[in-house]
Amino acid sequence: MLEILAPCGSPETLNAALNAGADAVYLGLSSFSARKNAVNFTFDDLKAGVKKAHRYGVKVYAAINTLVFDDEIKELEKTVIQAKEAEVNAVIVQDLGAAKIIKKLAPELKLHASTQMTVTSASGAEFAKKYGFTRIVLPRELSLEEIKKITSRTDIETEVFVHGALCVCVSGQCLLSAVIGGRSGNRGLCAQPCRLNYTCGKRENVLSLKDLSLIDELKRLEKAGVTSAKIEGRMKRPEYVEAVTGQCKAALNGEKTDIGLLKTVFSRSGFTKGYFDESFSEMSGIRRKEDAEGSEEALKEIRGLYRQPLKRYKTDITIIAKKDAPLYCKAVCGDITSEVYGEIPQKAINRNTGEKEISDRINKFGGTVFEAASIKCIADKGIAIPAAVLNGLRRSLAEQLEDKIEEKTKKL
Repeated sequence: MLEILAPCGSPETLNAALNAGADAVYLGLSSFSARKNAVNFTFDDLKAGVKKAHRYGVKVYAAINTLVFDDEIKELEKTVIQAKEAEVNAVIVQDLGAAKIIKKLAPELKLHASTQMTVTSASGAEFAKKYGFTRIVLPRELSLEEIKKITSRTDIETEVFVHGALCVCVSGQCLLSAVIGGRSGNRGLCAQPCRLNYTCGKRENVLSLKDLSLIDELKRLEKAGVTSAKIEGRMKRPEYVEAVTGQCKAALNGEKTDIGLLKTVFSRSGFTKGYFDESFSEMSGIRRKEDAEGSEEALKEIRGLYRQPLKRYKTDITIIAKKDAPLYCKAVCGDITSEVYGEIPQKAINRNTGEKEISDRINKFGGTVFEAASIKCIADKGIAIPAAVLNGLRRSLAEQLEDKIEEKTKKL
């Protein structure tokens, strides 16, 4: 199934992405991130964030995707070691020299070729593969037919932007911000000068484009062989990430999407499909007053939605409670099995703990990514089991499942 890849500019946004159902997230460290002005992640933030994501079964890609100067190589090496120690699943890279250093220092780290490498053809994809990359982030300037040509002629993974800001220039080739204000986009400091009101005859704002949205095209991208659907927005708020991630998941599940909600959360004169269907006449747009109307109210409504984890895993649970044996509980979650034991049940004096009560207590997986698909309970009569004991058994079960999911996700 197509991977939904969400942007995380801060630890809070990471929580929003995880709870909204992202399959993977990408984030920047304190250095070498193409979104230098995002909050980004310290090393401690990164370690904690990766561990939490992995326990949810979510992969983490670290962006080390700016051009690197010679006098920054020592700092680059430090950043690579941090990414390695945090056990991220892959690093996103633009600079081929940086890629060579990464392969030397951390050969186990997968390399994803940044969109700023401008890989626009199957031959370019094969070059990236030969150089050690396992995935290419395709530029936004490709049509669906051009994407198909790449996916059909090479077996390297492909990642396509499906929602968010659209640059007027070819990905990775813009020098406008650097020329005007000394802030290079390839160094993570784009000042977005294309959003200023440049005119051409009677036309205004000729360089500013609408945001891209291909959420209604996800099934076509999946059919075309694309690996990952990428959401742009490491500078955006957690509510934005929650809303877009949620709509992407809905689209993939065949549910009706709410583009009106996304327009309210953030848009520039609506959305465009950009180069995807080659409808170039509908691409221009600016952030208008009416685009911002209702935005804060929508964000408030969304804010409460990402506080609780999404129920990602359905589990089949078996509980056995015998008079003279320790409590036993087993959970089967896909290809992962968890087994835990508790204390021997007490003899009932005033009230028997029946099978329904045991099942109901074990089923309370609130605050976790699990929910019971089925529960089978076999319990002797005449036993008493305190609620605290059953709660502890359930927590142990969930923790063991998370441990095993974490170990599995580290290797993906």
